[in-house]
Amino acid sequence: MESQSAKPIIAALLQPLPILTQPQARNDLADETVVQLLVRQFVDLSLDAFNQVLQGKLDLDEAVDGINRQATALNAVFLGTSGFETVVTHPWNTPEQLGAFLKDTVALEYPEDDCVRAMLIHLATQLMHALRLPDEDRQEEVEALTLDAADLLLGRKPEDDDDGIEIDV
Repeated sequence: MESQSAKPIIAALLQPLPILTQPQARNDLADETVVQLLVRQFVDLSLDAFNQVLQGKLDLDEAVDGINRQATALNAVFLGTSGFETVVTHPWNTPEQLGAFLKDTVALEYPEDDCVRAMLIHLATQLMHALRLPDEDRQEEVEALTLDAADLLLGRKPEDDDDGIEIDV
């Protein structure tokens, strides 16, 4: 993982999606596709960092720092403080709304203005544990965790299922 700041990574992700053909296309945080894309990018970055650690190519502290930088940048995006003009936010995208929802739903012990970051760090921890699963189970677990996180960021409680997948801390 390069030692670059997470902000350019997030800025690149937040360029208007190619499927949008409007000249002034913007990414709407109420759009499930946009939210899932951002979560999937975070998941991919986290899995890549953990795999690099397992291969001895990256120090664990460096991996965790990179993941935290990405989570911090996404915290600003989802709470409407990033300043990116390509992002459409809503009244939901505030610490008082989304932050409070995450704090209550995921039982986070963090300030509301840091709850998106905290939830994403918790997600990264669950992804690290998923790497220990057999290959056939790993993909299913990662997908379920990804969809649960996207649901949370959209204000939906993840559906209970029989997999035992829990987003709670």
